[in-house]
Amino acid sequence: MSLLPQSRRLPANAAALFTVGFLAFLLLGLAQAGYGPAFVRFEQQFKVSTAAVAGISSAHFFGSALGPVVLGALLLRWPLRASVMAGSAVFALGLLGLVFAPIWPLALAAAFFVGLGFGALSGGFNAAFATLGAGPSSLINAMFGIGAVAAPLLALGLGAYPGPFVLTAVLALGLTVSLRSVRVWPAQRAELAASPVAWRRVGLFALLFFTYVGIEAGLGSWAPTHLKQIGNAHPEVVTSAYWLALTAGRLGFAAFGSRLTPHRVVLSCVGLALLGLALLAVPALVVAGYLMVGVAAAPVFPTLLAWFAARFPARVSPLMLTAGSLGGAVIPALIGVLVARFGVQAIPLAVAIDAAALGALALVARRKLGGR
Repeated sequence: MSLLPQSRRLPANAAALFTVGFLAFLLLGLAQAGYGPAFVRFEQQFKVSTAAVAGISSAHFFGSALGPVVLGALLLRWPLRASVMAGSAVFALGLLGLVFAPIWPLALAAAFFVGLGFGALSGGFNAAFATLGAGPSSLINAMFGIGAVAAPLLALGLGAYPGPFVLTAVLALGLTVSLRSVRVWPAQRAELAASPVAWRRVGLFALLFFTYVGIEAGLGSWAPTHLKQIGNAHPEVVTSAYWLALTAGRLGFAAFGSRLTPHRVVLSCVGLALLGLALLAVPALVVAGYLMVGVAAAPVFPTLLAWFAARFPARVSPLMLTAGSLGGAVIPALIGVLVARFGVQAIPLAVAIDAAALGALALVARRKLGGR
């Protein structure tokens, strides 16, 4: 008899589930990181200004924030597999729309649908793998980082546009079809109790996701500005190293993450992140600081997902991704306000305050919910 709780047992066709999960997150990374290299080609193709071309990323992220909400609504009527297949189909069709759009407004609409499918795919697979534990959740999220690192290389090989989008669309269509073969998905918890206490606890987790993504996106977004202002000779390389450290950290954490209690993981990561942020005040140690924060941040997201999935039904999990998306939008914007007033040294300080808030929220969650 298995010593794992029912929600942590691997489904009978675990190999097929992991295969489609790896492919899905690889494609999500390729798609999201593919916009930046294609900006110049978008300007030329659609005759838009440099200021206007960034709207395609905004359309994508707006869709990706809405996608988990749509997935949650679908899960009220459909099983998880059917809901994820719908998200995958929208993702693929949106990519094809980007390839064949004749005018800029249609390209923006296509990017919105790419984001919508992106959010649904991410929400669905995160909901599925989070029930298996922090290790499997960390592993598939690391595949997103690999896709994001590979996207610029793909642009070099195929051209920035439309080649990478054609390839990603074809693979996404293949993913949609292959999802039919995954008939057994991890067991999901029952419906959420309709009580104020239950929803307050959901709100507590939403704050945890909000503050965590604020750390990851806040430092990642403002790293090039910080590094340039302090005189670092290779700001882009150091920023890439930060993201690579985060990806490598998730791959490493996957090996043992499910054995650790979630609140201890989060608190340990917060402590290591604060140490790394302190190093950013010393120019000679700034590279080590960024690498340390990247490694420290890596386990937090999959740990929070697993912690949440152990207590709440799958249809609520996508809302946590929306909360995280809001953190990724709000915290970097707040950092920008602080930078304008106090200079770039406000960046590590603001991220440190956010990290301390994450640690405090983890302690509250431990007291109210228990650590396991």
